[in-house]
Amino acid sequence: MYLLATAEQLTRGRLRIHRTLASCAAAAGLMACSSYLVSVSGGYIEAHFHFFVMVPVVALYEAWAPFSVAIAWVLLEHGLVGTLWPHHVYGHNHEHMAHPWRFAGVHAGFFAAACIGSLTAWTLAERARAIQADLVEQLRHQTLHDDLTGLANRTHLAQAMDTALASGAPVAVLALDLDRFKEVNDTLGHSAGDELLRAVSARAATGVERPGLLVRLGGDEFAVLLPGLDAQEALAVAQRLRVTIARITSLHNPSRGTSADTSPDAVSPAASTTAISTAGMVAVSIDVSIGIAHRPASPVEDSTTLSPAQRARVADELLREADVAMYTAKRSGSGTALYEAATDSHTACHLATLTDFRRALDADDPDRGAPAAQGRHHRRPPAGVEALARWNHPVRGLLPPSEFLAMATSAELSAPFTAKVLTEALFVCRSWLRRGHRVPVSVNITAHCLMRPSFAFEVAELLARQRVPADLLCLEITEDTLVADPVAAAQVLAALKATGVRTSIDDFGTGYSSLSYLRQLPVDELKIDRSFVLGLFPRGSDEPADDALVATIVDMGHRLGMHVVAEGVERDDELAVLAGLGCDSVQGYLYSPPVPADRFPVELLRTAPRTTPSAGYQVLA
Repeated sequence: MYLLATAEQLTRGRLRIHRTLASCAAAAGLMACSSYLVSVSGGYIEAHFHFFVMVPVVALYEAWAPFSVAIAWVLLEHGLVGTLWPHHVYGHNHEHMAHPWRFAGVHAGFFAAACIGSLTAWTLAERARAIQADLVEQLRHQTLHDDLTGLANRTHLAQAMDTALASGAPVAVLALDLDRFKEVNDTLGHSAGDELLRAVSARAATGVERPGLLVRLGGDEFAVLLPGLDAQEALAVAQRLRVTIARITSLHNPSRGTSADTSPDAVSPAASTTAISTAGMVAVSIDVSIGIAHRPASPVEDSTTLSPAQRARVADELLREADVAMYTAKRSGSGTALYEAATDSHTACHLATLTDFRRALDADDPDRGAPAAQGRHHRRPPAGVEALARWNHPVRGLLPPSEFLAMATSAELSAPFTAKVLTEALFVCRSWLRRGHRVPVSVNITAHCLMRPSFAFEVAELLARQRVPADLLCLEITEDTLVADPVAAAQVLAALKATGVRTSIDDFGTGYSSLSYLRQLPVDELKIDRSFVLGLFPRGSDEPADDALVATIVDMGHRLGMHVVAEGVERDDELAVLAGLGCDSVQGYLYSPPVPADRFPVELLRTAPRTTPSAGYQVLA
């Protein structure tokens, strides 16, 4: 029996003998060895100590079955052998031979007493292991789950995505972000925000069926892993989740004791439907934007070749794509969006381009300002030039603003970029002044500039450094820039006007500004967008011409004391119609295409006016 148990241990369980049976066989084998030693010694008393040597060995199993076998063996062996062959057990004392079972019990009792220490250590070890197992389970749960909501966390998601990608089945990932959640925190406090997150988590969990996994990534961002689903099935799940989540939730209102105002002005702006009850509760309804990324099923031979590192990269890419799609859904207001690589501006190429752009700003290699002539009607002298920013990329060549301007704005590089363009434009203007040509220069600025009260001071400092008169600089802004924060924009524009710098509204008619802005803002110039110039000559007979609209804009600008410029003029017939409608100036390829400053037509510079254009131009005949 002992050899059988030993074989089981040596073969590492390959004999498939139950652990209890193996431990009992080992205990019986050890006790048999001790009995044989006692019998061979003729019941010699010192030989009986071998039984006590076996006590800690049997106790190593930490199980009652082998221990019970050992006690029973001592009792039965001493009783039976002591009765039949007493000299083999009690050869040292005839009194023992007369009462073998009595002394068998005594021996068994001593043996059991010897085991108390081992049994105590065994019991305490069991309890310690149980406590340790509970702690390990708690730590494992905390490692894989979010403390606030109890949902799986990012680590759990990584493990689940690795398993899903290794299987080769299709995998879809949803990225969820609550709309206007920050306003709940700002209005009701973070405790109410946590309460809302718990409610949304419990609600969303009902919309995710197994084997799907709902995960909280942090803040108000969630993710859902959907193994085995294609893109359209994942889209259906996303739409169902939006309906499930967008139910009204009642939250505690911390200001219930200070205000009972339930008017619309007192309602939290965080929700599309909000009402504060007399019980101090506020009902909020929050929408969610969901982006979907998907990987189709792959052949088994391909999936098995993916290393863990490769699967981790694919998982990160899926999460990134879902996040990009989520922001697309948020911007469009559609609520859900599938990831499209064609519209993804957050690729590795985009990141590399952004890095190159930062280096270009830091280096002494300015973005090129390509002047475009702005002239009066009937080939009169040019009223000025506009600095059109171009980036001479070391690999991709000359890039237009559409390739880098939005990227610069999103990366908060618009301020240094604008300063770079302004410096270059004023440097060119100063070089022309030294040659005797007084040519005004227009520069486009971003919304970020008008949000900074110090911007007017920075412009004045640049003018002083380049020694350029302020009236030779015109800063162009778009309608959308004014809409962002009209109060802050008005303050900055007033400060710029105080320095003598002129301002112009670019691409007028394409934004969403209120006409009241034109009356309140200190703006000198109005530039009609090229789309209205093209509309002067419609392609189809059923399309109305835009001459009445252009005439209205020109008249409105003049009544407000503004100089009116038409952009994108390329033909003489466009020039003639605009002159008839009373437009003050035109700008476009009719006079000159965008060219570098050092190649600007000299004949245009020579005919530049000696005085600077200003608001209130007379309408040309």
